[in-house]
Amino acid sequence: MPDHRNRLQGLFSVENRYANFGNLLMRIKIQGFRCHDLTIIDIENPITAFCGLNGTGKSTLLQLAAAAYSKIDSENRRYYIKDFIVSGILDPAPFKTDAVVEYGYWQEERTIKTVYIKRSESEKRWAGYRSQPQRTVYFAGMGLYLPKIEIRDFVLRNASNISVLRTEPLAESSKNWACKILGCSYDAMENNEVKHNDRKGEVVTVIRAGNKYSEANMGCGEGRTQHIIRRLQTLPDKSLVLLEEPETSLHPSAQHEFGKYLIDVCIEKKHQILISTHSEYLLSALPSASRIYLDRSIVGLRPIKGITTAQAISLMTEGHDKALHILVEDEVAGAVLTEILRKADYAFLKSVKIHSTGDTKTIHSVMKALKDTGLPVAAVRDGDKNDSPADNIFKLPGGLAPEKELLGSANVIDFFREKYEFDVPGFSATMKDIDHHEWFAHLAERISINKNALIQQSAECYVENLSANNRDTITSLLKESLRK
Repeated sequence: MPDHRNRLQGLFSVENRYANFGNLLMRIKIQGFRCHDLTIIDIENPITAFCGLNGTGKSTLLQLAAAAYSKIDSENRRYYIKDFIVSGILDPAPFKTDAVVEYGYWQEERTIKTVYIKRSESEKRWAGYRSQPQRTVYFAGMGLYLPKIEIRDFVLRNASNISVLRTEPLAESSKNWACKILGCSYDAMENNEVKHNDRKGEVVTVIRAGNKYSEANMGCGEGRTQHIIRRLQTLPDKSLVLLEEPETSLHPSAQHEFGKYLIDVCIEKKHQILISTHSEYLLSALPSASRIYLDRSIVGLRPIKGITTAQAISLMTEGHDKALHILVEDEVAGAVLTEILRKADYAFLKSVKIHSTGDTKTIHSVMKALKDTGLPVAAVRDGDKNDSPADNIFKLPGGLAPEKELLGSANVIDFFREKYEFDVPGFSATMKDIDHHEWFAHLAERISINKNALIQQSAECYVENLSANNRDTITSLLKESLRK
């Protein structure tokens, strides 16, 4: 069975992009809004899913994206920045005085047109909207759908007295997708136009196992799913769809099926869809090019594109669930690998766990045992051993055991000379007949320092002098092992 994720990516190719999706958003650059000092989002798929910890600006991205287009006709509203980001007595500075949003739109000639929305302090308003292209925008925030039983609207309050003006079946595709997502079977799904006195509204009813019931007797997940499906199916083609946590109230398999539905409706209706989510099940249904993790640190936000689902979940659990377990021979190899990953990609380091397991034979047996459990696992052997990338077995840079690499490094030698007034080459000459695994224990005793601290200091100095290519290569191989 063909993978619709590949088909969707094919529709997004440079040659087909404008014909299929029109003037979609290709770039959003945000400066000076809430937690976004400077955030650049480049779009690489018609569906973009923002994930990350709370407070990383996912909602802000969707809200500013909603203000990217002018409306096509009077039936569809347009959004402005002021609709979402409001300043006042309790919110004196949700944006800086020089805040700006840069929108990049795909053009028929395969270029990107840029429009800037800036704050005019003299007029106390946002300027630049007139240059925006037209497109239907559908924004579905967390208040998109509340169960009838909670909002107690006129339909519920007058359930025995409403008049049904019109009933028509919903599209068969909508019914089929609702059934697939929710894991149930509907005999029929209908939309009913109802009236009571001078008020009118619409209510969905379903027939399931011979029983008919309306939204008034549906759970939140069931009603919300049907509502979103109806809206996405009836929107004009090539709309911009923005969904806040669409997995809300859905069980895990339903979340995964909803992700597959987004791909299907994107292919069918040529919508561009941006969502915020915390769901590993929804993320796993989407193409890797769709996933963007917003990594928060003291220096600001960093979008990580193409993140694996396992790594995203590891980061969102703040390392509680590890995306990858990496086996090394000993603590020295572990320290070197840790520092390599810290330099190359600290976010990736936070999503892995490094285990010291012993010699090569032990690594192979432990790898097999962990693979049998289904845990994602890779191994990094010493530089003097062979690797086997096809089996997720890699090696450290250099051609020597890590103890020899570290104590032969000019950076490490200089560090020991300056900090401890110690001659490492002279020490190494005395260690020729001693197993290199014991070198750091002897060295720690010589200069009266904790062995683990000594290994850590040495690893930092050694990795500092490694080329970026060496660091990036082993990091990329480990990341790639997650995709196998």
